[in-house]
Amino acid sequence: MLASGNPQWQGAYPGEPEAREDIARREAYLLEIEGIPLGVMAVNDQMPAEYDSLPWQTEGKAYTIHRLGIHSSLLRKGYAAAMLSSAETIAREQGGTCIHIDTYSPNTAAQSLFRRLGYRQVCSFHMKQKPLPYIAFEKSL
Repeated sequence: MLASGNPQWQGAYPGEPEAREDIARREAYLLEIEGIPLGVMAVNDQMPAEYDSLPWQTEGKAYTIHRLGIHSSLLRKGYAAAMLSSAETIAREQGGTCIHIDTYSPNTAAQSLFRRLGYRQVCSFHMKQKPLPYIAFEKSL
């Protein structure tokens, strides 16, 4: 991400501890083709504390997509859209009424993808001691 000018993830996050936790909670999802991993995400009904004060529009049980990542050589091939669609199905099957997701404001590619797939921008907010805001998105299911 940093090589493409997006400083959202730096250092060790997300890393092995987060992956192990997602797997242990059965919230990790891997996109693979012919045994080759292409992307990963976590989907659950747990929200970061910063989400508590955001002006969400959809009532009911919200699911959040965390740590969505696609291998850098495979960007813009539809894999992230496929994973988001899968996350929506997972949430719907578990009684979810909406999906929440955020991205660091310099990540304009993710913002464009979310909008194209029907996610509505809710607001900007700060977290994780980052100097720039994050952008929160929501999609009703």
